[in-house]
Amino acid sequence: MSVLQKLERSVKFNPQQFNLDFELKDEEQEQLQEKRDFEEKEKNKLQEEELKKEENDNLGIYMKNLFFKILEMLLDKENPIPYIMENERRQFTFALMILIIGGLLLFLSNLMINQSN
Repeated sequence: MSVLQKLERSVKFNPQQFNLDFELKDEEQEQLQEKRDFEEKEKNKLQEEELKKEENDNLGIYMKNLFFKILEMLLDKENPIPYIMENERRQFTFALMILIIGGLLLFLSNLMINQSN
């Protein structure tokens, strides 16, 4: 047998097997893509959680800076409302600061009432 005859014998085209090979490759690629997407989503979730933790860690410092900035503006007889309403983080920090001050005042007033009785 010549080399050509051997090649012709070894190469038989089977359309069903050919399609199955492509389908298997497509399924493997889809599974890999799904795995990559899942890993990316998990990575993004972790990054978002880290950012939230960092923001919460810096909240006390940011609240202190905002408090002193507002006091400074009040001493200079400026209106602090436009400064506070400039962005959402300042609004949130100011609202939290008001709640903390209100809670402390309520606590102190209850202590003073209990001491007088």
